[in-house]
Amino acid sequence: MKTLVFENGPHLRSKSKTSRMMVEFFVTLVILYACAVIFYFVKGGPSDTFSNVTYGLMALQNGAMGVGFAMIADLIWYFPYLFKKDKDGNPVGRYLKKVLRSYSFVTGLILVLILPIGMEWWEIALTSFLSVFVGKLVFGGFGSNILNPAIFGRLFAQLAFASHMTTYLGNVAPEGYSTVINAGATIPGLVNGGSFMATEGISFWNMVLGNYYGTLGETFALIIVILGLYLIVRGIIDWRVPFFYCASLFFSYAVMFVLAGETARQSFELAARSVMMGGILFGGVFCLTDPVTSPTSKSGRIIFALMSAILTMVIRLYTNSAEGVAYSILIMNLLTPLIDKCLTGRTLHNWAPSLAILICLAGVFAVGVGYGMTGEFDFSKSPALLTTVKEVF
Repeated sequence: MKTLVFENGPHLRSKSKTSRMMVEFFVTLVILYACAVIFYFVKGGPSDTFSNVTYGLMALQNGAMGVGFAMIADLIWYFPYLFKKDKDGNPVGRYLKKVLRSYSFVTGLILVLILPIGMEWWEIALTSFLSVFVGKLVFGGFGSNILNPAIFGRLFAQLAFASHMTTYLGNVAPEGYSTVINAGATIPGLVNGGSFMATEGISFWNMVLGNYYGTLGETFALIIVILGLYLIVRGIIDWRVPFFYCASLFFSYAVMFVLAGETARQSFELAARSVMMGGILFGGVFCLTDPVTSPTSKSGRIIFALMSAILTMVIRLYTNSAEGVAYSILIMNLLTPLIDKCLTGRTLHNWAPSLAILICLAGVFAVGVGYGMTGEFDFSKSPALLTTVKEVF
């Protein structure tokens, strides 16, 4: 006789608890966004063409466009509620409650944080609107979407406005910068004619503190870790997802560099840089942990995180894309129902989930080992690694 183990899913939470969690989650995003705004007001851009104030105001404008047009999508979608009869006689109140409890302002701010500063205001506005309207509302709204709407919007922007995905203002790139920032990558100037180009060397501690140009919110590694720990302690996100995602990638990178002939110290630093670079930390804390688009069981979330790590490594190392976080998240969002279905009715004593986790762990390390043992370690095959390697050698 099988014993069923029931776990609370997002759909079982009370409205008050969901509201509290979403508000706290949004506050952490606001803190990260404030760090980005302060950074641009203080540091300005990579050239003297525009002032620090211009860059700071642009960061504020991007936030307003992202959050504002995400809310506009809700206002339009729920507009019919103004004309429905309400037992309390307050259709306006019900309408506004529907809009606010859609929490699209969270989606809008996440989107802004994973976009570079150089996009036009109308591009951010359109991307934010479509992220919520197409990626969320057409599926039934909050709790029913199958894809992370912010990540959906990020990839839409990459396809629709590729030439404007820049980390600087204006139409001309500063000397030493490439013209486009690739999907999820945060350091401009990845490859140019087979050689690495960057405006300045980025020290290890500058990467930790986020003292370099990239997407608005992905660069502040230390702040993201602190905010992630807060969300874990408060029970807002499941620690398993960011831990298994980031830790498995770190150790896989470390093994890869050791097998490539680097010293233990260099391998550790390169692995840490590879995890801090791009969207790994941000995606692991703020996107993969989305309870709507991730599995409901604990073992399912671990498998979800590890499979995302495998996809991230494969895309980063073996494809022409400099970053694989966004793609891996959307692919795993689509596989979430399958993971839940395979684990339905499993008990804690069942060996199947544990075996699946071990296989996924082996898969993450296999990618790193395979790349590290290819003989001559040609970094040019992986543009995403060039930014870290150049800093050490």
